[in-house]
Amino acid sequence: MNKILTHAAACSVIGLLACSPALSQEDATDTLSNERPSFHNGYMLSGEELVLASAAETSADSGQADSVGESGEKQPTQAEIAEAINNPLSSLWLLFTQNDTKWYGGDVLDKINENKKVMNTTLIQPVMPMQITEDWKMIFRPVIPINSFDTLAGLDVEPPNGGSRARIEADFDRKTGLGDIILWTAFSNAYTPPNIFGFGPTVMLDTATDEKLGTGKWSAGPMALAFHVGDDWIYGVVAQQWWSFAGDSDRDDVNLTDIQYVLRYRVSPETNIGFGPNIQVNWNADSDNRWTVPIGLGGDTLVKFGPLPVKLGFEAYYNVVKPDDFGPEWQIRLMFVPVIGAPKWSQKPWF
Repeated sequence: MNKILTHAAACSVIGLLACSPALSQEDATDTLSNERPSFHNGYMLSGEELVLASAAETSADSGQADSVGESGEKQPTQAEIAEAINNPLSSLWLLFTQNDTKWYGGDVLDKINENKKVMNTTLIQPVMPMQITEDWKMIFRPVIPINSFDTLAGLDVEPPNGGSRARIEADFDRKTGLGDIILWTAFSNAYTPPNIFGFGPTVMLDTATDEKLGTGKWSAGPMALAFHVGDDWIYGVVAQQWWSFAGDSDRDDVNLTDIQYVLRYRVSPETNIGFGPNIQVNWNADSDNRWTVPIGLGGDTLVKFGPLPVKLGFEAYYNVVKPDDFGPEWQIRLMFVPVIGAPKWSQKPWF
């Protein structure tokens, strides 16, 4: 089953690139971060970013001359594309790639005299908006994590000798592979910018290639988002909740909340500074290990590699609240988001 889902995930990425034509007048862009939780030996890890966009729905007064493609159609300017990147419910298909590196510490490592552990997750997120009716839009976004975690392989405990303390040596083994894929789906009715709303289901699949890279459970729950995209400021929130409903009976049940809060200042049409971290809550943990609350700062800008617009971003976070036993202290995030035109059929109402 894991192999099938892995192949399906890979096909969705290839399909996104294969069926997306060059950026046209009707196409566009957007960015908004949305982290997913994963697990390491029962402790929650995280990493994830949502990017949705469309220049067809909003435009910026950039002062730049309009460009015309070979077909004679007006092409969106770079400023117009960057403007649309700030709309979390738009019409552009794109491939969002994000890499998160986190430094973990806590009481567990202190007791076995181990240094901080570095965890890395690369997220591949095809974003596929589709127009269901004239007024309703669906945004389908599988989040495909490639995890590389230091996992505990064994402990060697030497009993105390005389007045000396017991000596503990830990053996860690790095595991790299596919984590639990999340299928994130949002529905949005016709809205009036600058205020944007959406809701839908979120499903976490038991697709990890190693038990230490995932939850061992199938989980699902609701999600919702609300954003204000103004001329100078962008702010909003994305909330998700998962409860497990199937999976390995020997693994802990899943009861997780993820709340991303976003605040960005628009330095220029192409460039933002601000933050978009994710607060995560593991409701099944005790109070000392339940919350992860990051604060930080970062920036992003739109550049062009030849004719291809690409969103580049960097963010750094410190967790002011984290699990006492084992949790992330620091995190850096790199983002690479090529802007890809949506296929024409996805912009036409199905009904």
